[in-house]
Amino acid sequence: MKRYQIVELDAAQDGMCLYDDLRDRAGNLLLPKATVLTASTIKALRRRDIEVVSIVDDTVTEEQLGAAREQAKARIAYLFRNAGTGSANALLRQVVEAYRMAELA
Repeated sequence: MKRYQIVELDAAQDGMCLYDDLRDRAGNLLLPKATVLTASTIKALRRRDIEVVSIVDDTVTEEQLGAAREQAKARIAYLFRNAGTGSANALLRQVVEAYRMAELA
């Protein structure tokens, strides 16, 4: 479950909130995540040849996110079911789980 939508810049509207940092092709930060778009920022992004933006999807409920988190944890448990108890395996599992939970934050 994604908590964001990829929106073409032509469909972007005032009041939409960036899900992630917006960078140009060279990797330079244009706008930080959580920036609320305005008509002037959208116009400026067009001049920078930005075609799409990731926008926070407000239609996803906390209940849906909770279910997605539980599903992700179950999938990770399944993937690591035969991994053993070594510290490297534990660390890898911890990193994978942190990554997946950050996507569902």
